[in-house]
Amino acid sequence: MHMDDIIEAVGGMSRFQILMVVFIFGPKMLVAWGMLMMSFAGTTPDWWCVPATAPSVDETYDMNNVTFKFCPTSDNITCQVVYSQDKNTVVSEWDLICDQNILKNIITSVQMAGVFFGALTGGQAADVLGRKRTYFVCLVLHGGSNLMAAFSVNWQMFTALRFLIGMMIGSLTVVNYPYFIEFVGRKWRPIASSLPVFGTGVCAFALSSWLRPDWSRQHIIAAALHLPFFAGWFFVPESLRWLAVKGRTDEAEKVVDQMSRYNKRQKPTNTLQLLKQVAEEEKKLRASGSRYTYLDIYRGWSICWKSLVIQFVWICMSLVYFGISFGAGRLAGNLYLNIFLLAVVEIPACIVTFFMNNKLGRRWTAFIFFAASTVGSFGVCIVARTVAKDDQGIIINVFAMVTKLSVGAAWHVMQLLSSETYPTVTRNLGYGAANTAARIGGILAPYIFATGGDGDIVVPFVIVGLTMAACGVLSLILKETGGKPLADTMGDQVNSFLECEDGGGSS
Repeated sequence: MHMDDIIEAVGGMSRFQILMVVFIFGPKMLVAWGMLMMSFAGTTPDWWCVPATAPSVDETYDMNNVTFKFCPTSDNITCQVVYSQDKNTVVSEWDLICDQNILKNIITSVQMAGVFFGALTGGQAADVLGRKRTYFVCLVLHGGSNLMAAFSVNWQMFTALRFLIGMMIGSLTVVNYPYFIEFVGRKWRPIASSLPVFGTGVCAFALSSWLRPDWSRQHIIAAALHLPFFAGWFFVPESLRWLAVKGRTDEAEKVVDQMSRYNKRQKPTNTLQLLKQVAEEEKKLRASGSRYTYLDIYRGWSICWKSLVIQFVWICMSLVYFGISFGAGRLAGNLYLNIFLLAVVEIPACIVTFFMNNKLGRRWTAFIFFAASTVGSFGVCIVARTVAKDDQGIIINVFAMVTKLSVGAAWHVMQLLSSETYPTVTRNLGYGAANTAARIGGILAPYIFATGGDGDIVVPFVIVGLTMAACGVLSLILKETGGKPLADTMGDQVNSFLECEDGGGSS
């Protein structure tokens, strides 16, 4: 476990790591912006189907309940659709209503399918090409895709660009988390899961959408906010651990030098020797010259069952998290306020995970939040069936927020546990596979709130409650990783498993 010794010696959490937070975790706010864009852009403004013979379609015409959201049922009925002017979404832009109503959910699912493929390819690219190159290329493409999407001329073009945006989101979320924790000391690794960057990004998106409620403007704003983070290419180095296991020890030593300068700490005198030991061990394990692939996270029962459990849990978390996020328009009250509140409630919970991860361990912290999410979801169902309809709104929103903040916090914990389960040589593959699996849930998420029919949220939240209960049980099956050094090679991982079985691992 030489790498942890080197990192602790030059500073496990100091100026250098703060720089990493800014340039590697900072763009996660823009990833949140891109991921949740359809929670606003896919909403349907109020609209009326006024007769084509009406003298005017402005305020002089009586917008009444008869023509409110009235879809023509025969060719003999002709009318022109008039939308409320309070917001401009893709629904009002391309008339995605009535028979075209399903298209808004399809666009969101296509985006999440893009996230699926991005996560699949991003993990492999980061392990083959390196963390830095993969990360910044995807960041540039994410910004460029948002800019192009703003000028879409039809829903087909917009859908294609949302798929590309989704691919970049998938790749960025796969790379940025392992990239960061590979520079951090073991005590500080939980900070990667407790930083509320994603939730902050969603809050900023909600505020921006309220100030400028236009789908095209929101894409332009998202693209412009990428520019400051491109400067990170000149400051952020390649992963120290990745360089070492690839045998590029001279470059790895230069990264250690950079860390020691930034943190004003003296590097160990035997740094190069320790790096060469890591490289030599990995070279022996890969004497055949073959590269690691996704198959390696399923080789051997000891890692295979962990991978399968982790991936199933991620599917459920994604299904619930994005199901509630994309369904914000179905909750009572103001759309922008709901998007904001569903995100802001996560922030204190995520910060708390830092202390809970170190005090209770990863497994029990995840279990507590999964249990809270289960209670919140079934609370929605009980209120919806027992409380008078006029009094339900605020109570249901509170339970929905408890559900959302809990699954969001649990996801932060599972990010850490999942990353720590795999060694450096397959960490991005294992984390990428979990992210890829999660996108299956994301693809299905837009349809969760359609299962109960228009206005009925009981069935959707029953699904949420059952999936969260299953995740809580499965989280306790996984082995605890808290307080243990990160494995760098497959040999380190085997030794770590043996220590756990012998009771020698610390927690």
